[in-house]
Amino acid sequence: MAAATVQAPSDVYRAADWLAGRHPWVRQLVERIAGRIDVHPDWPDTVAGAVNGHLAHSAAWAEYEDRFPPPDDDAAFWEWQERGPQASREVQAYGVMSSGEKNLVRLVATLGGRVAWSPMDVSFDQRGAAVLADWLAVVHAQLPAWLYPAASDDALVVRLAAVSDAVNGEGVAAFSR
Repeated sequence: MAAATVQAPSDVYRAADWLAGRHPWVRQLVERIAGRIDVHPDWPDTVAGAVNGHLAHSAAWAEYEDRFPPPDDDAAFWEWQERGPQASREVQAYGVMSSGEKNLVRLVATLGGRVAWSPMDVSFDQRGAAVLADWLAVVHAQLPAWLYPAASDDALVVRLAAVSDAVNGEGVAAFSR
């Protein structure tokens, strides 16, 4: 696929599916949270909920630990932990991911709702950079056509799409072996 022909869908749910289809790593990560995405069309909402739920769960744990400090005794510790705030399966699945995986999942989760994400979260390897490039194409597709006509496409988005295509070609071959 030529870089100029990369066209991200403008509908965010279709865009999320498009992103997961282009990047096997994204699909693997979001399926750890939402289950098989091909049978859960609302998976972007589930992933956004897990990311936001994790933030709320972390805050609840901090408050719990302030009010009830953890005991030193091992047996009492497990009882103390059981009495603490409980997280959903989706929040737990997100919570155990590495920081790099969480950064990528938070980026994808922005397609399912309001999620805290910052350029400071960009600490991706080449695969993550390809996802970011495609995410930027999704953002570009969201811009009003009357304000940003196709003839004025941002050269950076087109170049990033070319990088993504190159990585995706290699990534697809590596995952299909």
